[in-house]
Formats: sequence, structure tokens, C-alpha cells
Amino acid sequence: MTVITVSRELGSQGEAVARQVAVEMGYRFVAKTTIEKVLHQYGLIRLDDLYQSAPSLWARLDIANLELVSMLDKVILGIARLDHVVLLGRGGYAALSGYADVLNVRIQAPFATRVACIMDREGLDSSQAEKRVTRSDKARDMFVQGYYGADFNAARQFNLVLDSSVIPVETAVAWIKQSAQLLAARSSAGLPTTQEIVVDPVLADAINQVLTLD
Repeated sequence: MTVITVSRELGSQGEAVARQVAVEMGYRFVAKTTIEKVLHQYGLIRLDDLYQSAPSLWARLDIANLELVSMLDKVILGIARLDHVVLLGRGGYAALSGYADVLNVRIQAPFATRVACIMDREGLDSSQAEKRVTRSDKARDMFVQGYYGADFNAARQFNLVLDSSVIPVETAVAWIKQSAQLLAARSSAGLPTTQEIVVDPVLADAINQVLTLD
């Protein structure tokens, strides 16, 4: 029984890897749209704006932002409690840090490789793609640093770090599946697991409704 978080750099094929892992393992795939739908149920609709902008010091101290990140944590914990989930992005690895049954994966690639991917995928020229990737990197780094005190680029936060310019999607999927199986077989005696997470019943109902409709 495991939860898999996949953190990825823009243009690294991380989403493709995460989706395929979910398909092959029969896990729920949860990305930002699912989380946003749950947050909407609670009347909080600013997640994407918050995540895509690099928060300044003052923004980090904004009460509304802190409330939103607190709710984001609760949603991620509530989803993780369901088990058998692949959670893409949204700082999932930071929110679920310390749980023995969570496999934290990082998918990355050299800057030039990611720029080329974005040029092809989004039809941008090289200058536009470079700016797009740079903005994304900065926003992701500032989000997890500003709200979780974590370093987006620190390998020690992850159980498995893969360079998609070297490791193809199929191999990455196979390695993640094997890693999840090894984690599930390991004893978690004395360590916290996601099955011990207590979820507010109203939030749990909202999560179930959204996942049922997705």
C-alpha cells in the first residue's frame, strides 16, 4: 500500500510518467485540476494563481494565502489517506514528508532539453520557451520554499530522482513501479503512515465526490 508523489520540472515528461504509472498500477491519478475542484468545494479558488506566481515575502505573510496553503495541505493529506494514489506536483512531496508509505519521485532534465520539449509541445520559439521554462522553475521553487521551507532542487527530499533525457518514459515507469513495490514490502513499524491521517468528514466527502466524478 503506497502513495506516489511525482515532482517534475516543466518539459521533463513528468506528467506522462505519472499518468502511465497510475494506469499500470491501477492507482488514482491526481493532478492540479482534481485538487482545485476539491478546493472549489470549500470556496477557495486561487490555487493556480498562487502556484504559478513566485510569492514575495509579503505574499507569504498574507493571511488568505496561508489559509489556502493550509487547505491545500489538508486536501493532499485527505487524498493520500485513500491510498493507491499518484499525486502530481502541488508540493505533494513536501506536504507528505515523513510518511513511511509515500514514495517521492522527482523527474527532471537539462534546461536545453526542456526548452526543446516546450518549443515542440507549445509551438513557441526558443526565446519564448526559455522564458516559459525559467518562469515555471522560479514559481515552483518559490512556492515550496516560501510555504513549506523546502528546496525544490534538493535531491535528498526524494526517494528516486530520474533524468528523462537519459531515462525513457517506459523505463522510468518500470523503476517507479518496482520502487513502490519495494516500499510496500518494507516494514513501517513505529513510523507514521498515511493510514493514520485523520480527515475531516466534510472534506473527505468532498474528495470522494470529486474523485467519483473525475
